[in-house]
Amino acid sequence: MGKFIKVLSGIILFFFMLSSYSFSFKVISHNLEYAFYKKNKLIWSFKIKDFIQKENGDFEGKGVYITNKEKGLKIWADRGFYKKNEDKFLLRKNVHLITFQYGEVYTEELLFFPEKNLILTDKEVLIIKEGFRIKGKGLIYEVDTGNFRVKEKAKVKLKL
Repeated sequence: MGKFIKVLSGIILFFFMLSSYSFSFKVISHNLEYAFYKKNKLIWSFKIKDFIQKENGDFEGKGVYITNKEKGLKIWADRGFYKKNEDKFLLRKNVHLITFQYGEVYTEELLFFPEKNLILTDKEVLIIKEGFRIKGKGLIYEVDTGNFRVKEKAKVKLKL
């Protein structure tokens, strides 16, 4: 009888271990809010309507909203992905970036590197600020230095 229990326990343990390796771990949430503080000061705030986090730390979400009050930034998009090992957000579909200094940017895709304070895209952009509009392709915005430029094919329309 003792031998039978050992074999049965071994089989159960084997199947339990096998099943634990075959299923991935995910965290699913709705209306998630996350805030990042440094020295008791709010640096970044993230709000995500529908959120799925994978076991490697990457996540994806719908209705992504990112703000940095200190830098005067607001970014939102219909979809967002975060790659933890690259510390990179990929924001897609109806992406809207608001800056205090440079106006509003509309595009379909934006890369955001929070640690580097760098925002990039190779897609078409429309920038609207009081008195003018700029259409072009690609954007580089170094948040810390204030370097903001359209990469190519920039066309400016002034309102008088």
